[in-house]
Amino acid sequence: MTTATSETSSRDPHAGKWLRRAAVFLAVSYGIGAPWTALLEVRGALFSKRFDVPPALIELTCAVQMLAALGLFSRRFAPWAAAALTVITLGAIAAHFRIGSPATALPAVLYTAVQVWLGLESRALRP
Repeated sequence: MTTATSETSSRDPHAGKWLRRAAVFLAVSYGIGAPWTALLEVRGALFSKRFDVPPALIELTCAVQMLAALGLFSRRFAPWAAAALTVITLGAIAAHFRIGSPATALPAVLYTAVQVWLGLESRALRP
């Protein structure tokens, strides 16, 4: 075992179980949310109008979310997937503040916290 693994293991013996649960939660929520967001965007440009961004940006972030959701199931790619999702949610938080609706950014803030934790812990547990 590496030093990081032994430190994390001694800190929380159930870290692997919590990492799997967080990864499944994020993967399922992004796996469901990203296609719905893309569908709403294609049908009515809902998000690009609300946030004043090009529709292609919304579609690109949906595609990245889907790929990252799959990456969360791989120990090798989980830290990178969590990092990509964190960048997207930080952008979402900034977009909510830019349109003057900071209260609606709370879900993105919570997702960001979970993703940062997942990324840091999965890196610490990697062999």
